[in-house]
Amino acid sequence: MELSFRRASRGLIAAELAILNANPYFNRLSKDKERLTAADVEAEHRDAEAAGAERYVLFADGEPVGVLEFLMINPNDACAWIGLLVIRSQSHGRGYGKRALAWFDALMRDRGVTVHRLGVLAGNAPAHAFWRSQGAAEVKPAVLPDGKPIVIYERFVRGGDGCIS
Repeated sequence: MELSFRRASRGLIAAELAILNANPYFNRLSKDKERLTAADVEAEHRDAEAAGAERYVLFADGEPVGVLEFLMINPNDACAWIGLLVIRSQSHGRGYGKRALAWFDALMRDRGVTVHRLGVLAGNAPAHAFWRSQGAAEVKPAVLPDGKPIVIYERFVRGGDGCIS
């Protein structure tokens, strides 16, 4: 099954909402509620746009299966960051996360990026396991603006020295 990537838009909010609300565990950890609203997703779009992030909805056989958001240059450390990679819970274990990451890696190589970072909520054990299995190395703990503790990971797309801490 091949993945396709569509740039997020107002027309895809319902698809994103279905993906995100299929993951109540992640929603509880990240947003302190199990179900998000269209207004929540619209706010994420506004925040992504304001930061200069790119956001995509992933499709497999025409069905929405995931969301990927990334920022090419985080002003805090001059590094590319994945802000969100979430796969609809019913689609876990089918390799979509790995395939989304392969697409992201190819895009980063095309754009000259050698390494990227991501933050994983401290309590999200499945996400920590996934990222470690994909070669991400723990850099340091941090705290999000909303007070949630995270672990910052760094992952090499190809050889490089890493980001500025």
